[in-house]
Amino acid sequence: MYSATNKLVNPQNLTDKLNLLNQQLPSILDDYNKYFVLYNKSPDNNEYQQSFDRIQGNLNELNSQLFMLSNEVQFNTNDINKMLTELNSKITIEKNKNAKFKKELGNIENENNATTEMIINYTEMYNNGYLRNWGLLLSIVIAGFAISKVYSSKVVIPNPK
Repeated sequence: MYSATNKLVNPQNLTDKLNLLNQQLPSILDDYNKYFVLYNKSPDNNEYQQSFDRIQGNLNELNSQLFMLSNEVQFNTNDINKMLTELNSKITIEKNKNAKFKKELGNIENENNATTEMIINYTEMYNNGYLRNWGLLLSIVIAGFAISKVYSSKVVIPNPK
């Protein structure tokens, strides 16, 4: 795995360097154009040749600084890509763990819900049976009382005389 111990260059520093090179470029190009024309008009003049060589050296230096800045940006980009790749793999691992834990939690909740549902159903069944038993007892008592009243009452039959 990639370690983030490498220090990334601050983007503001890179932007400042680029702005500095961008500010230097117009004056160097103006001088280059001027001495290029003068040097090509008078190739024998040492002053023009030295000035042209100096300006060409400045332009090459600016180009090399720009190349180095481009490399720095590329290295930063590569480092950031490595860190993001590592972070992405860690996120994937954590997502897989999370999915596993959610599945286990769902099983536990379902078992808990099933157990709770069974207890609730058992309680309802008990209460229903309890009420039914009391209802049957009360019905038997009322029926027994009614039957006893019917058979124990004295029916007086009038004597026809």
